[in-house]
Amino acid sequence: MSRRRGRSRGLTLGLSLIFTIAVTLSEPAGVLASSPLHAVASSPAAPAAGSPATVALSGEAAASADQSVPGPVAPPTISAHAVLLADEATGQVLYERNPRLRLPMASTTKVMTALLTLERVPQSRRVVVGSEPIKVGDDTLGLRVGERLSVHQLLLALLVKSANDSAVALADAVDGTQAAFVARMNRRAAALGLTDTHYVTPYGLDRPGHQTSARDLARLWEVAMRRADFRALVATRAARIPGGGPLRSFVTTDKLLGSYPWIVGGKTGFTNKAGRCLVASASRGGRRLVAVVLGAPDAFVAERALFDYGFDQFLWVRVARRGQTVPVSLGSGSDTQPQPYQAAADVDALVRRDLLGAIHIDPASSGPAASTTPTTAKAEPGGSVRLWLSAGAIPLAPLPLQVPPAAKAAAPPGAGAGSGSGTAGAAFTPGLVPAGSRGSAVDPLLQRAAA
Repeated sequence: MSRRRGRSRGLTLGLSLIFTIAVTLSEPAGVLASSPLHAVASSPAAPAAGSPATVALSGEAAASADQSVPGPVAPPTISAHAVLLADEATGQVLYERNPRLRLPMASTTKVMTALLTLERVPQSRRVVVGSEPIKVGDDTLGLRVGERLSVHQLLLALLVKSANDSAVALADAVDGTQAAFVARMNRRAAALGLTDTHYVTPYGLDRPGHQTSARDLARLWEVAMRRADFRALVATRAARIPGGGPLRSFVTTDKLLGSYPWIVGGKTGFTNKAGRCLVASASRGGRRLVAVVLGAPDAFVAERALFDYGFDQFLWVRVARRGQTVPVSLGSGSDTQPQPYQAAADVDALVRRDLLGAIHIDPASSGPAASTTPTTAKAEPGGSVRLWLSAGAIPLAPLPLQVPPAAKAAAPPGAGAGSGSGTAGAAFTPGLVPAGSRGSAVDPLLQRAAA
């Protein structure tokens, strides 16, 4: 593990780092000259996906890192019904399998229960346990009718111990009945765009129609993790709260807390039908990733593998620069001449290390947000075009393009309209991202809100 961490630090924090990648140059010479990385043109075609890019390191970094990027990197082998790994800052999905498959989610349901509670009532409020069913399933705090506890204490039991009776007590505290609270849960799911999610209970035991997807759960978790109070609760490893006799003591069900050094917090779930479920965040090197596993035999092993894959195998690089020239062919005819466009903004993305030499525009790529991903290059009002950048076959981020000011002024009326057949020889050289740069949204649904 120490060797792998050292290799990652060497790649990302080397004193000087030069990528030599065979690409077709489409940038002004001045842009390349000012870049900390430089490209060498050797062929009109971009490198094939998976082809290694040579990395030259110097100084202390060279002593602790390999001198070349390895060959093809294999995604982690994970046994689960659905998985998703994404960057919380931009929503860029690094790995997914069956992200929209609707599945039971067990006690990860309690993420929504806790979020609505935190939004509606103060944690200091005292709650009198009501007469709705107290013992629900095997995971309980042992609440009794008439017992008085604070909302904070019930939330600890909900998220740390995963107590089902705490979910019932909190639902009653917010809306008076479980039924009313569940209706609120479904309204909030709809407002968040969680189209694969439907709640039947506030605690998550198997019920017909009680379901979510990996993508929906990642989105819900990201929203909840914006709150400092929620983050504090899911980062709690052990707690004690009063009872009728001795103090109730319990430890977290999230075994990654205390065993995986970069974990920020998580919520577990298990039923016979749902299998092992886990949604969690981990932070390392200034990046925070969210991982979701549904229906796994061992969710902790699966999430460790996902986080290690995301932190070790991806580099945060600038894949396109504002003003970079990109030739785009508009129209469907074979004799259509490519027109010069310019990148309207800098584009940064996480790129898998073995695909640094395979970054290209792919107008047919299917990005994560269907509403913003064109199947062909389409001209937008004002002559702008929006395409997707990919690394190999993996979508990275949308690339906004615009007609250069001089070309736009000289264009005849109606020029620039229509749909595109793609790009002509456009290729991209990854560069270091300047300090303080903030990535733009890749998937607005999963994107973390600006601080």
